[in-house]
Order: sequence, then C-alpha cells, then structure tokens
Amino acid sequence: MRSFFDVRPFLPIDLPLVRRLTPQGIGFDSATSLTRGIHTLEGAVWGSVPLADLGTPTFVLRNGENDYVAQFRHRTGEQHAHIVFVAPNLEHCGGDSAWLQLLDAMVSAAGRRGALTLNAEVGETTAEFAVLRQSGFAVYARQEIWKREPGPVRQETDAQLRPEADIDTFGIHSLVASVVPRLVLQADAPPETGRDGLIYERDGQILAYLSAQEGKCGIYIRSFVHPEIYDQTQAILTAALRRLPHAERLPVYFCVRRYQDWLQGSLSALDFDTSVSQAVMVRHTACRLEQAAYKPAHALDGVAPRSRALRRS
Repeated sequence: MRSFFDVRPFLPIDLPLVRRLTPQGIGFDSATSLTRGIHTLEGAVWGSVPLADLGTPTFVLRNGENDYVAQFRHRTGEQHAHIVFVAPNLEHCGGDSAWLQLLDAMVSAAGRRGALTLNAEVGETTAEFAVLRQSGFAVYARQEIWKREPGPVRQETDAQLRPEADIDTFGIHSLVASVVPRLVLQADAPPETGRDGLIYERDGQILAYLSAQEGKCGIYIRSFVHPEIYDQTQAILTAALRRLPHAERLPVYFCVRRYQDWLQGSLSALDFDTSVSQAVMVRHTACRLEQAAYKPAHALDGVAPRSRALRRS
C-alpha cells in the first residue's frame, strides 16, 4: 500500500505536473537557474527513457492534493551531486514533511549513483535553509553572486588571457588547491577543465582561471585567482568580459566565494552589484560508508568522526 507521501522517479505522465509546479519552485543551483532558468522538462523526460541518462534525476511526490517535484544533477563518475530545484517552494505548501521526504530520496539516489555528497546553494535567511539544516545539510562555504547589467564592456586592459588547453589541467588543479580551503575541496567539485576557460599566467605559472557558463538568461562566471596578483585583478576581469561576445546583451553573474572576497572591489569598479548572498550546503550520502566498509581496519584510522557524521544520512 502506498504511503501518504510516496516519492518516485518522474514518469512521462507527470509532464503536466512538472509544467504546473516549476514556476512555483526554488532553485538551488545558481549556475543553472541564472543561465537557463529552472530548466527541468528536457532532462526529466529523457531521464525517464530506458538507457538514457542526462544526469538530471527527477522525482515526483503526489498525494492527490499537494504535489511536489524535485531534481538534482549528477554526471556518471562525479563525486558530487547538486540539487537543481524543488517545487513548490515552502511558501506554497502546507509544511516541510514532503520536502524532507524529497531530500532524503535525492540523497539516497545520489549515493546509488556513486556521489559522495549532495550539495545546494541557498540564502541563509530563507525557510528552505532551515529545512535543509533539519535534513542534515551543513554549511561548507558562503558566497555572493554579483550581477552586471547588459551593456558595453570597457576596452582598456593590459592583462593577457588565453584559452585553456589540455596541458593546463595540472596547473589549474594546483591553483585551485592553493586558493580553495581544504574543507571546501572535500565537498565541491574542481572546475571542469578542457572546455572554454581562460588562463592568466606569469613566468609559466597559472595564477588565474576563469570559466563562463552561458544560457538564454545570462552568463555565469566562476574564478580562481591567486592573491599574489591582487593588483592585476581588475585588468584580468575586464579582459575576461571582453572575451564574452554576449556580455552587452545578457546579464553577467559572478560568483565570489567568501575566501576570495577581496575580488569584490574590482567587481564594483566594473559595474557589478551584489545580487544575493548564499550558503553552500552539503549532505554526505551513504556511498562513502559503503565503500569504507570494505577497507581494512587500519585504513580507517583517523576518519571515525567523519563516519559518525555521515550516518545521519
């Protein structure tokens, strides 16, 4: 017999439900929501086709009166999954029980896919933040999203950027390891290299890496900049904007993690304004515990506290 709240994978018959609920949803993946909006239908439909996996598992909860839908993204082989959205948001539903059920279902599904964590980006003053905490999510980092309205890009800059190449992978990962705190690295995927990133290097060392994701709604930039080149930051960011052909007609969003908040002065000088402050929240799946169960006892020395924390999932 089905329970009052029964979470199941999306089926094609749920398409009208997804269309109806999506406008009432809240996004937890800034890059996706700011560039594409809450774009769920294509991934949900193809994810329900046998042998098709676009990396966007979608779940539905129906009880006849209050219906819900949620989605996360995870590519096969990646260590971290990320919630895309949940709908309706807490303002449009009668309580948090359904949300907690959906979050548990996504954590379990992410673990079965091999992900070690399920992540979410959310404002700390929202009701959704409180529910994520109740579900076992913890804050691993904080970030601010800066926004630049469409318009002409300044021309003056003396910073020389170049497109990334395959041989840059090691240098990019070394830069990331030197900039990002170790705790954050445990729960956040390194940038996906080999695509359309931009490199700033000096004396053969990569000191800045910027990657841009573009969609119909806007352009989203993440950067990793070594503090050693603080005085070059504004020129580097200007050069990056000049390489974005659609920056004059689309808003540009720049994600600044708290450990790089010294970038804010340069962004302000380039007509960016603070848009939203968020917490990066993480919940570990059971995957790591299952893997650890097969390791010899001596291999687990020093990780007992982390294992105890993971059992909450």
